[in-house]
Amino acid sequence: MKQRTERFEMRLTPEEIAGIREKSKRYHSVSNFIRMAVNEFSDTDAKTRLELCNDTARLCRKFQDELSWMGSNLNQAVKRANELAVAGILSESYFRDNLSPLIEKVSRLVVSIKEEQAHIAKKATRLRS
Repeated sequence: MKQRTERFEMRLTPEEIAGIREKSKRYHSVSNFIRMAVNEFSDTDAKTRLELCNDTARLCRKFQDELSWMGSNLNQAVKRANELAVAGILSESYFRDNLSPLIEKVSRLVVSIKEEQAHIAKKATRLRS
């Protein structure tokens, strides 16, 4: 391994240097941390992975909003179907045997997707920090 004899100066704010020191604790030195960060940032695969993480987080937030909207619409539809069943316009057995199981399945699916997306977004956000 070549001996490192060259120096590089850089001006930072106290907050920036504190952040670098905090993040470099897992590495043996701040210098080693910066060398590894530069190598990784220069790596096109790493940049692509970071962009994919960012895109995934954006997509999760977008779908989270759409799923919330769909969940609200589903609740309104169920309420209306229940009102019709109570009024005798929609048979109770049809509501209970056909609509209710389907509605519950869709509701569970929406909740499951929202939870999965929140989990993915949290992981992607952690990777960016």
